[in-house]
Amino acid sequence: MLLTIIGFWTRYSDRITKAEAAAAAAAIAAASAAAAAAEVKREAREAAEEARTLAAKLYQVEIWARDEFVRKTSFENVIRRLEAGFGELKSDIGGRLDRMTDRIETIKTGAHQ
Repeated sequence: MLLTIIGFWTRYSDRITKAEAAAAAAAIAAASAAAAAAEVKREAREAAEEARTLAAKLYQVEIWARDEFVRKTSFENVIRRLEAGFGELKSDIGGRLDRMTDRIETIKTGAHQ
């Protein structure tokens, strides 16, 4: 009977030791998985922050490009208006010079007669 109890105790003691070792290994694996999950969450937060930063910079570039286009278009419109104004002025001055030349010629020819 004593041998039976000792045999019984030995078998179950061995099983308990193996179960405890397996439980310890599982706890280590769970802790490692939790650490890995925390690292993945941290990297995800960093990636989300970087994406927000890039989106903000892209928005700023889009605003700058739009404003630059408006400035360039406005500048080109001003230049076109100035060129048109100078063309009109040139025509007006040319016409006046022609009339003055005609008057001078008329005065010269009238004075010589």
